[in-house]
Amino acid sequence: MFLRQSFATQCALAVGVCLLVALGAGCASPEKPAVVQPPPRAPVAASKPQPSLSNAEKGLARRPGPPGSVARPLVYALRRALRRPPQIAGRLAVPLRRQWKYIVIHHSATDEGSEATFDRYQREQKGWRGIGYDFVIGNGHGSPDGLIEVTFRWEQQLVGAHAGQKEYNEQGIGICLVGDFDRDRPTPKQMEALVALVNDLQERCRIPTGSIVMHRQIRAAGTHCPGKNFPFYDFLSMLDH
Repeated sequence: MFLRQSFATQCALAVGVCLLVALGAGCASPEKPAVVQPPPRAPVAASKPQPSLSNAEKGLARRPGPPGSVARPLVYALRRALRRPPQIAGRLAVPLRRQWKYIVIHHSATDEGSEATFDRYQREQKGWRGIGYDFVIGNGHGSPDGLIEVTFRWEQQLVGAHAGQKEYNEQGIGICLVGDFDRDRPTPKQMEALVALVNDLQERCRIPTGSIVMHRQIRAAGTHCPGKNFPFYDFLSMLDH
């Protein structure tokens, strides 16, 4: 009897110890580690697609003009990319016999004309040796549009008769575009030819862009030449030098 009670007591004690160990010492299965969720990402605003520029718009960049000038689109920008060899009547590549320092831009102030008509007028009406310019660029009325006509003054490297001031006549290359640019504008072909010609003359004669002037910028000239519509700063922006 005593042995039975003792055996039962020992069994009860063993069960109690096991329960205590299970509760206090971790007999139960371990907890799963908590999973840390990343903070929610802020919604990203969809970027608006940038409008693509047309070829015409890409060609509107221009150099700034002088202080106070209003920036205007470069109306002849698309002609730059063509860079076609200009049409030339006469000899451009001649031995240089003068110290050329300037390039002077003129208009004829007439609707039409050519090297021959201006030469005849200045011989017969003014009593000069002939045309006073070194080059004439036609507008399609009287001579082909964009044609560069080389005059005897350039071919023979003679003093000009175009600037109204001695220094600019002796050391300035006179270029006349046919047309009245107080009422009209130069044609695209005229501007293309002018850019090509001036690029060549700048390299040939080592003339900096700062020495390219309009006739009216010569103080003693007293003229509006080459007209209020001549795009001078647009023209300068198209030069290579």
